[in-house]
Amino acid sequence: MSDTHQRALSTLRDVDAGFHRLLEAVAADEAAGSVSDSDPIATLRRARSQIDAALFAHQYRTADNTLPESGSCVLQWNLGSTPPRRLVLDPDSDGTSWTHRELEWNGSGWRVCRRTSVSDVAISAAAAPHYPSPVDPLTVDALVTRIRGSWTNPDPDVLLFTATATTERGVVAAVADELRYRELDSTRWFTVSINELQHHLQQQGQPAIQSLSETPLTRQHFTQSPLSQ
Repeated sequence: MSDTHQRALSTLRDVDAGFHRLLEAVAADEAAGSVSDSDPIATLRRARSQIDAALFAHQYRTADNTLPESGSCVLQWNLGSTPPRRLVLDPDSDGTSWTHRELEWNGSGWRVCRRTSVSDVAISAAAAPHYPSPVDPLTVDALVTRIRGSWTNPDPDVLLFTATATTERGVVAAVADELRYRELDSTRWFTVSINELQHHLQQQGQPAIQSLSETPLTRQHFTQSPLSQ
């Protein structure tokens, strides 16, 4: 079993344990006639997002379609309002130098921003692992696939882009085979393409999958004709 599948299995086990704890807490509250301080719906949504990450993580690779070589050092982070970033140090074959790569997620893969050779690399890290292994974010195609067909659900899934200094949060819904984008302070929605979503990702960072009810917008904000708004 690969490391990716082991991580996915471990995540799913944690989620399963969380479901059991939640169900036990709800049963206890019902028996006592009290209401839990936690929100079961919010807990289930968090669990769903963990499952999404575990199930899709094994589908994605780095820019050259391979995982980092053994011995490589990878640092990955996400600021929310900008695309995810990754730094990779690959040991060269001579054993004395390293290749330093800076990459940026573009919605379909990792784009190399800079590549240099470095030497005298020194690394300090915690004795015990405190952080998960880096995995590729979902591609724009995968994100759109997740929300397509959900508009007929009572609470459809949408994509939520983070606000920036110049742009309000943006929501993307899949309505009647159209991708419709609307910012929270806008008076209308606009149809968008996959390429345009990748542009939004570059400007506003990786979007999150959320239920429409978790945003300030409603179905009406995406179904009224834009000409009448």
